[in-house]
Amino acid sequence: MLRSLLALVLFGVTPMFSQETVVSGRLIEMDVTPSIIHVKKVLYPALPVAEWAPEILVAENGSFHWSVGKLETPTLFELLSPPWSWMVLVRPDEQAVLEIRPGRQVASRLLGSPGLTRWAGAHPSTRMDSLMAFQNQVNNQIAESLVLRISGMAMKGRDSLLDLSDRLEHRFDSIWNVMETEASGSVERQLLWQIRMTGALNNGKGQAAMDSLWQQSALELKGADAMEWLESPGKFSCWRLVHGGWWRDALVDWDKINEAVFLADRDSLSAAMGPLWKAAPWSEVATAWLDKAIVSPSPLTELVWNTFRFPKAFLSVYERLAEQRAIGQSGAWVGTIPWTLPNEELSSIQDDCRQPWKVILALKSGSGLARREREMFNQVAEKLDRRDICWVVLSLDENQGLWRETLSARRTLDETIGWVGNSPQIMEKLGLSVIPQIVVLDQDDRIVSDDTPLPSQGLHAHLLKLLPER
Repeated sequence: MLRSLLALVLFGVTPMFSQETVVSGRLIEMDVTPSIIHVKKVLYPALPVAEWAPEILVAENGSFHWSVGKLETPTLFELLSPPWSWMVLVRPDEQAVLEIRPGRQVASRLLGSPGLTRWAGAHPSTRMDSLMAFQNQVNNQIAESLVLRISGMAMKGRDSLLDLSDRLEHRFDSIWNVMETEASGSVERQLLWQIRMTGALNNGKGQAAMDSLWQQSALELKGADAMEWLESPGKFSCWRLVHGGWWRDALVDWDKINEAVFLADRDSLSAAMGPLWKAAPWSEVATAWLDKAIVSPSPLTELVWNTFRFPKAFLSVYERLAEQRAIGQSGAWVGTIPWTLPNEELSSIQDDCRQPWKVILALKSGSGLARREREMFNQVAEKLDRRDICWVVLSLDENQGLWRETLSARRTLDETIGWVGNSPQIMEKLGLSVIPQIVVLDQDDRIVSDDTPLPSQGLHAHLLKLLPER
């Protein structure tokens, strides 16, 4: 997410008045042009926390006019048309035209594969893109020189690796300094520092150098502005580049941390985390544990958050993170799942399945594996022959034509089948990551397990253990 944000951001000066922001754009190079682009508003850019916003309607030629709403500051959004995802930061009263297209690589997952974006017209992000492109060229030149030296080729007349690195780093710093001086606002400046710190980290700079960059950036946390700091596009992200992963340090005393939790002693907690945190403000300690909750959640991490009274801003963010992570996992309540029936009527799984248990096979047309699993799915249903289960075939097909293909493979009219389309909301609700996939819901419409096997991999035996005895 961090790299996507750096590559796709927009910057600008906040206007003195708030008005409706409308972004013009177009989808290009799509195999199938979707009629809808789903939208998430990102609440905390350094965390995977967002909320759904109104969708974007797309014309047949791929063009769209996106009514973003009233923006006071540049705001980060995620646009989704599964399997593709695009991260964009929109300025108030945006004037540039947004172009979005699939990624260069074949999509590796059902949802969230990164696509490509470009803002047409005068736009500050082009300078940021050029800086990152230069940074990539620097890395490639250093890597190429290192490979030649390892292989013993072309040594004569070449700079030493250290000289080459110093020269390229000096050129990067010169370009970066000009951009930082000319930055049009705080958002642009934050992201410039993010690029610089990311480059320094990737080039193996030590902790002392990273600490120096952090001090120069002046992006430090101030207690009174904690929520603004967490919501900003670059401040917390930069902090994580410098201090992230603190729990991997050999000086962390986990026995003392457990003891501090038992005693609910925050001074002991800070001291056990290592020398850096012993005298750190409590808000910095909260930042450290928020970083761990993002990257390396654990029962102990949860216990720390439940034991100590961290500042309200951090507690709010942690709770949102926990809520977001629970979606689609075992025990999560999925709520109503609307769908279209074969007769084109609108309904829902809950209305059409009155049985307390629901076993769902999610699939798409065109998959040979899905066809085979669908046949075995029906065999498992016949073999179990239980009246307390609703056996559901859930179509995620992108359009009505593909849905009709899925429908034509229906073996019997008794098969309960419905179409939800290419909906990322439903994919998230059900925890769908691949196709085909099995999801089991209990009588309270909660996901029973997030690792249910396919019919060919033991679904029958799994259900015998899972379901109550009749």
